[in-house]
Amino acid sequence: MAKDKFDEFYESIDKEYGKSNTDKNVDYVMSLVKQREQPDGSIDDDIPAPTLQSTAEVIILVMTRSDILFEQFCEKDRGHKRVIEYVFIRGVKHRDEIICFLKQLLSRSIPGLAPKLVLGFIRLFDQLCPKEKPTSFLKVIQFPEKAKEIIDTLHFMTNGYVGKDAALVMVVAQEEGLISSSRYDDIKEEFPSIHQKAYNKDLSSLHDKTYEDMKRPIRTALRTRIGYVRFEDGRIEFKKTSLSPRNMVLQFWRWIMSFFY
Repeated sequence: MAKDKFDEFYESIDKEYGKSNTDKNVDYVMSLVKQREQPDGSIDDDIPAPTLQSTAEVIILVMTRSDILFEQFCEKDRGHKRVIEYVFIRGVKHRDEIICFLKQLLSRSIPGLAPKLVLGFIRLFDQLCPKEKPTSFLKVIQFPEKAKEIIDTLHFMTNGYVGKDAALVMVVAQEEGLISSSRYDDIKEEFPSIHQKAYNKDLSSLHDKTYEDMKRPIRTALRTRIGYVRFEDGRIEFKKTSLSPRNMVLQFWRWIMSFFY
């Protein structure tokens, strides 16, 4: 009963108090990304570097005032909006450029901008911005905002498996609606230890209901580790969790990356 009570509590939060600041920040930046979407589906990231003064002001706001929404300070100051676009849109493919730009602030004397704020912001960006292009597996994930949880869980559950057992995990993930495809070509880049012939040998037959007894514990493990409930009509509802600032930005960053790759 306790779990049901908490589920009801979490469901009522958005209705009573509205979206969290994190959700609102995600929505705002995604709106900026969509504004830069080209007819061919690519994202225009040709964004000039903002001024160091505006960047310093944004760092102070982001690192010390989490109660202030991105949209609030961006709509009041075009320079602040340019910083968010430059860091969170151009930064996806130009990580080193962003870091070099931010490091310039370490040699500047700006009231209120302590070196630890700059270093903290750089460290946060450095941790979240991938050094290499994400694998193509990201394309088949149905919930980009939960990409990290889904990928980490699938790696955990396929660890040591090279064929049928790995395929069964992927098939269940597809049937659950977490991924849109379990084809070897779609998973091979993210899971290089899986063997193509062994994986494909029984892949098509694993969708059969005769494997239900083997699928049940896998399904339970996916729902428990990732944290979601699947309804009879196929809808998935992820459990509300209390995220640290780093995990909130990571969730947000994964979502943005899905638009680029």
